[in-house]
This record gives sequence, structure tokens and C-alpha cells, in this order.
Amino acid sequence: MKQESELYDVMVLGFGLGGLVAATRLLKEHHTVILLKEKKHHLSCQADGYRFLPFSNFSERLIKRALLERVSKELGFPLLMSDRGEDRQGETKWKKPKQKVAFQVILPKARIDLFSQRSMLQRELKREFPNEVGPIEDFYDEMERLQHLLKEEKAKERLESVFPIERRSWIKKWWPFAPLPKGKMEERLAPFSKEFREFIRLQMISWANLRPDRFPITLANYLLCHGEPDEEILEIDLEGLKERILGRFVQAGGRIEEVEGVERAERGWRKGFTLSLRGDGGAVRSKFLIINSPLQHLSNLLGRKARLLLKWRERIQPRYLLLPLFLGVREKIVPVGMENLLVSILDLNKPYEGGNLLFLSLSQKGDETEAPEGRRALIVESLMSPEKWDSDLFAEHQKGVMAHLYHLFPFLEGYIELTNWDWAREQCSCWSYPHFIYETHDDFQWREGIVPHRISKNFYFIGKENFPHLGIEGEVLSGLIVAKEILEKYS
Repeated sequence: MKQESELYDVMVLGFGLGGLVAATRLLKEHHTVILLKEKKHHLSCQADGYRFLPFSNFSERLIKRALLERVSKELGFPLLMSDRGEDRQGETKWKKPKQKVAFQVILPKARIDLFSQRSMLQRELKREFPNEVGPIEDFYDEMERLQHLLKEEKAKERLESVFPIERRSWIKKWWPFAPLPKGKMEERLAPFSKEFREFIRLQMISWANLRPDRFPITLANYLLCHGEPDEEILEIDLEGLKERILGRFVQAGGRIEEVEGVERAERGWRKGFTLSLRGDGGAVRSKFLIINSPLQHLSNLLGRKARLLLKWRERIQPRYLLLPLFLGVREKIVPVGMENLLVSILDLNKPYEGGNLLFLSLSQKGDETEAPEGRRALIVESLMSPEKWDSDLFAEHQKGVMAHLYHLFPFLEGYIELTNWDWAREQCSCWSYPHFIYETHDDFQWREGIVPHRISKNFYFIGKENFPHLGIEGEVLSGLIVAKEILEKYS
């Protein structure tokens, strides 16, 4: 790849959804864009008729119809299928969930289906928490009132369809007029049992990329309600969505180059940015640079100017690495009543690492695009400290994960058709690998995000650290905001 003489308008480093959305939006306005993709990083794993797609949280399995409609409008082509779930080519990539259950929460002594209809959820909670019925009903009444307040504020301030995002003037930031409650969710949950507190925490961590220890009550409410009650939620094929947008990117004249990596980034006073590529890749130049990769992988990219990124890396840290295990299992082993998405914790008194906390995704029964007939593709996400990635600790971690799975699936061992840890071993070392749960030490303004989109002049960052609490919604939002800012500079 020899690009020293060619200057692009925009260069995107990384292959996340946010960067792809930004790149395609800019191409729509006839700007030259090059997207650099890491060669050894793969979005999915396919083996023996199974297809596995790892995820960071459940927002990468379920997406709001309103968000897809907005992206479709911004990019100028349809992303939504017909009511039958088929597009014009007959592909089936979007489906309405068959049941109104977001996912299932499994505690040591309880199993709760998260129904969107409150009366059905109340039935579940009365069964599992019979000694706290009154306080729990009061808690949900409070959450419902707060949800209405947030909805009124959104309408009053004319906020974007993707919510929340700060739009208030600097006066209102210092003197807020909205009657929103202050405080943290942990303080509000203090009177409840340990089991119910963990039930709420697991819901928040399942939608977000942040540890929920210090979530403001307003943010916790948004995550628990996952938007608004009347919003339609669709099952998503994230890889299929990327492929669809990528096809339009290439069709519109966008360029994609697979690279081994980047040695350094240099910024000239007038020449814009130059990325020196590893191996014999040469260099690529552009006026604008967009980075779509986790901050912790970019420490040495900018040399002396790395402090621009380190400043924000100190503010938000990867607390856990999400480690995927892929299993092909026989249909018979799936317990009656188990949902396709679930989060499970074995011991409330132990840390989340070592297989104690698992996020699971089962392919749809009968879906032969994901698993052979009579089989199910099971993706198991467990948590490990990023600093503990070595062979000895990995082997111990595997034992903990399998012990948890045998607890959830009795007699599992005799019904496993395929086991794959290799994908995790190979992919977790990639600089593009995006699956982390973060923690922030600052009392950040969650409606503004944590990391700014514009790091410096013509240098932008799109990644899950922007709005980690919004999951895939936040990544898409970052891409649209950055594209808009760049287009405004050209206008």
C-alpha cells in the first residue's frame, strides 16, 4: 500500500459501527474517505455450520427501531426490512422479538423474566421477592414518574431521537430548571435486600459498558426502562448491519485497506495527518483523522501528543475484559423457560471475575443461519481483569466458566457439539477488540458523555468510551455527531 502522494479528506482508523456510520455519512456529501481495518481482527466466528458473534452488552443484540430509522435517513438508504423481516434481496436480518421479554436475570435463588409490560413484571417480582413487595412497588412507581419527567424534558428541549444528549445552555448547566432527582442509584437501593440490589445492578450492566456502582438515578432510570415504553425494539444482527452499511460505503466510492497496524501518527501544520503503517504499508495522509478503537490501545500512537488521549484514558479505565466462549449445543439441553438472552450470577458475595457472572446469548430455535438443525449456538461472555491475561490464569478462568454453565444446564457435558476458546485467545490482543466494561473515577456529566468527540483540531475520537452507558446507541450517536461537525467545517 503506497499512499504517500494521495491526500484524503477523512481517514478512519478502526472498523467499529460508529466510524463506519461517520465514513458513509461523509461519502454521501462527496468527500474522499479511507477506512483502515486491522487484518487479523474478525467480527465473528464460523465453524461446522455454527455462526457466533461476540457482544459487549445486550444493546448489541436488541436495537431501537427509532435509531435504525434515524441512521437510514442520515445515510440515505433503507436499513429496515419489511414487516415480514425480509428486504428486497430476501435477506432476513431484523426480527421482532417473539416475546416481550428483554432478557432473563438469574440470581442464586431467583429467575426473573424482564417483561416490558409492568403488570407481568410485577408478577415476577412478587414471586421472587415476596418480603419486599410494597417497597419494590414504590420503587417502580418512582421510576415511572422519573421516566415521564425525562420524556417531558426531551420534548421541551427538542432533543435528538437518540436520548440522552446534552443540549442545555451554559446557564442551565449551572442552574438546572428540570425537577430531576439528584443522588446515586446505590443510595436509593440501600434499604433493599442484597438480591434485589443485584437484580437492579445486573440490568444496568447488561445495557451499558460501565460498572453501575455510582450511576446517577436519572441514568439508571434510562437503562432500566431502556428508553421509553412505546419504543419498538428489534433483534439485531450487528455483523449484518455493518455489512449493509459497508456495501453502501464501497458503492459510494469509499476505500477500505486492511493493515497490520499503525506505527505512529504525525500531524503537520498544513498537511493534516500522516499515519505510518507497519510492515511495508507505507503511509496514508488525510485532512481529518477519526479514531474508532479503544483508548488503551492508542497510547503510543501520537508520540509527544499522546497526552491528548492519555488525559481521557485516565478518566475512564477498562475494568473488565469480556471474554467470549463459543459453544455448539444440542437443542435438548436448553432448559424449559430459558430465554435467548440472559445474565446469571452464581455467588452474590464474590467478584464478577472468574466465571461468577455470565452473559449468555442463544441463537433462535430453528434458525439454521446460526446453527445446524436441532442445535443452538451459545455465546458465553465472562469477565476477566485486562491485567490477568496469561495462560495459567486463563486455564483457571475456564474452569470457573464451565462450572457456572454446568449449574445452568444440567448434564451439559454430554450435549456439547463444539467448544471454541481459540477465537478469544486470538482476538483479545487486537487493537480493534472493543469488548470491555469500563469504570470512571470522575463524577461525569452523563448527558454530555465522558470523552469529547473532538480531541484537537480535525482530530476526532469515536469509541465506546464516548457514551459507554448507551451501548451501541452511543457508538452510533458518536459517528453521527462527528460527521456533522466535519461537514459543518466544509460548509
